[in-house]
Amino acid sequence: MAGLGRQEEARCSLGLEPMDGPGTLTWEEFLDNAERFLATSDEMSDGWELRGDKDIPGQAYLVRRVKYFVPSNSIAGEDDDDAEEFDVKLREDPHEAPTAGEAPFITEHHILWSISYGVPVLFFNGWKSDFPGINPVSVDEAQTVHGSKLNYAELSQAIHPIIGTPFLQLHPCLSQGLLRTMSKSKNKLVSWLSCVAFAALNLKIRPEYFKLTH
Repeated sequence: MAGLGRQEEARCSLGLEPMDGPGTLTWEEFLDNAERFLATSDEMSDGWELRGDKDIPGQAYLVRRVKYFVPSNSIAGEDDDDAEEFDVKLREDPHEAPTAGEAPFITEHHILWSISYGVPVLFFNGWKSDFPGINPVSVDEAQTVHGSKLNYAELSQAIHPIIGTPFLQLHPCLSQGLLRTMSKSKNKLVSWLSCVAFAALNLKIRPEYFKLTH
């Protein structure tokens, strides 16, 4: 897919089947799953939106931006010897001011469909500030959640294939294997997202979405 380098494409191609084989989603399935997901989000005011052109395969995507507050010591500068590892212990309440010892933290998650592999793909960014684009989270920081390395080798920075700006990306290498285990799910997008969300700055999926899978 767009945004992967040649080395990553070669690694991801190992074990991946054609985009219409087992463990894949068609564009129509992705769009149907995404719209059902969006309807549930709207019911809960959870903040997800569908952007782009639904009439062109791969050109529409789900997006959600959230402002949190995190412990200040988790976003100290790289030169601060007393700084802890990046810690995503989030308190979501954008209408309140940070308390003592807290700092603002913004995350943005995009769920796309890969036309090359026929699987959903998660792109995301995080900014340790009040404003998107300022003080972004690095790849190394994004791999560290609650002080533990994810060891998710497929996480790297890539160019967003639709809007053309740098994002962190969970490569689609493992997605076909995950989707094969979800053949009975009524919403494979939700089932897949529940498996990979933790690796994307600890994205939380509310339990109401899982009703879509039954």
